[in-house]
Amino acid sequence: MAIPLIKYNPHWERGFSYPYPLKRKLFNQLLPYLDKRQIIQISGLRRAGKTILLFQIINYLLEQKTERFRLLYFTFDEEKPSLDNLLSEYSKQTGCEYRKEKVYLFLDEIQKLPNFQNQIKVYYDLYPNIKFFVSGSTSLFIRKRQQESLAGRVFVFHLYPLDFEEYLTFAGKKDILEKPRVFASELAKEFEIYLRSQFIESIELKNAALRTEYFTSIMKKIIFEDIPAIFPVEDAQILWQIVKVLASYPGMTVDYKSLGSDLGISNKTASSYLSYLEDAFLVKKLYNFSKNLSTSERKLKKYYLASPSFAAVLNDFAQTGQLAENMVVSLKDYRFFWRDVYKNEVDFVQVKTNEIVPVEVKYIRKVKQKDLKPLFSFLQKFKVPKGEVLVKSMGTETFQKNSQIVLANPVYWVSFAA
Repeated sequence: MAIPLIKYNPHWERGFSYPYPLKRKLFNQLLPYLDKRQIIQISGLRRAGKTILLFQIINYLLEQKTERFRLLYFTFDEEKPSLDNLLSEYSKQTGCEYRKEKVYLFLDEIQKLPNFQNQIKVYYDLYPNIKFFVSGSTSLFIRKRQQESLAGRVFVFHLYPLDFEEYLTFAGKKDILEKPRVFASELAKEFEIYLRSQFIESIELKNAALRTEYFTSIMKKIIFEDIPAIFPVEDAQILWQIVKVLASYPGMTVDYKSLGSDLGISNKTASSYLSYLEDAFLVKKLYNFSKNLSTSERKLKKYYLASPSFAAVLNDFAQTGQLAENMVVSLKDYRFFWRDVYKNEVDFVQVKTNEIVPVEVKYIRKVKQKDLKPLFSFLQKFKVPKGEVLVKSMGTETFQKNSQIVLANPVYWVSFAA
């Protein structure tokens, strides 16, 4: 049966342009890779904007005078033809010969195509004229077997929820960033709205009930459709219960045995279900930091939902400080927090090649030295020279103790992006 490719490719009509002028920051980060041989992979949550990003790249290539029939877009959300059939239909319908001509192939929701890794690998290796762009709403294609299958062939990018600057851009209020001290009160107000509206489509939803419906529908789509289609889930309702538990306290520590007991499942099932939610980008897991990182993975684990907006609609009593902490982890690829036997705790620990930076979120206007006791404990224990404190007040303040410096970053959190 023929695939109506024009349905997916309106840009084949002369003069057509996708109507998405405002761009995420990731768009400019992708541009240097458009002429590279490797596959561009974009992963991220449902409704984060992956498809629009692909359309904007198509717009850009059209502006660069790329012949429009050499740009093929297809989503596997509904139909799931093999790559052989898709490219055969493409050549038949457009007359483009990918064996001889440069073509750009945009494959959306690629994880829904069975055995997609090996199908892409064959065409990547045999037909260097094809430039692949693939997107997906799960992390399936960065698991071990996919890494082995496409090793060295992929540039990996993750599209996070909006950072605060992007939110202001899409809300039409970016100008207030030019004079943040003048508009400090407006920025503070917008920041609290942003925590509950971290997706582009939600910005226009001023009514709380509409926002609840919007974010709940995203979570339920992932839980009741996406995850069971890929993973061996016996009861998706349990996944939904886990998400609601995590929303009740963003950043809660989780013991699989206790969670399983509360939900009437085994600790092994609780662990598996949390891993499925993590693979679908709906939750984020952090380990208790240790200098021995392998030991860290056997210690306490802390979980957040992937966006404070999810937590806000499931928890009417969520505190703004909790949502602000959840926002930070939604934008950063942090893997660790820290808690010691004396219950000193640091929200996040950033681990780079030659640097460890503890990060504390204090959604208050005035931070006192006593508020930072756990952070100083971390600095002393691990002999780390500095830490970061994200605070509510404007400006920067420095605390010093035993020659160790803790920096308090500006409140408006604009530059705190992925």
